[in-house]
Amino acid sequence: MIHRKLLVATAILASAVTAACSDMTAPKNDPGVLTAVARGATVVATIHGGGTAEMQPRGLAAGRTAFGMEVTLLADGSATGHFDCVDQHGDNLPGNIFGEVTSWSMEGTTVVLNVTGKLIPIPGGHPRDVSFTVKIQRFGGAGVGHWTLEAFGKLFCVELLTSGQIVYRPE
Repeated sequence: MIHRKLLVATAILASAVTAACSDMTAPKNDPGVLTAVARGATVVATIHGGGTAEMQPRGLAAGRTAFGMEVTLLADGSATGHFDCVDQHGDNLPGNIFGEVTSWSMEGTTVVLNVTGKLIPIPGGHPRDVSFTVKIQRFGGAGVGHWTLEAFGKLFCVELLTSGQIVYRPE
């Protein structure tokens, strides 16, 4: 019964994250984008997405996640937007890591997002300041979309999408 409730809660969370991240007008109304454009930075692309993913070997964490992101990449290397990832209860390192995307770069064909935010361990942990890196290796949907999360100098998550999508839109 607990497992079934967890699956239902995960599905609800994933739906909410996906719905929240599917609004294509959000970057245009982001004050960070408006400020960056006002100082001369041009928008290069937007990245948005959300859904669920299964953590793969090589990372420290194992289990399922629900995630969402809405990011605007600017020509000067800065970025605006938000990233959120919730490792589900029952994972070996459950928690919520989230924050504001502040800058970006490329490593070959991989998009690297630098994020400043919080980590909240589940259950009942206290928020902890954290800077982390999200690297998007492949854009796409279930079985294709692939990203990693590094924090505290370690590779924590190697994620393969099981639902939803990650979309890259050049300007």
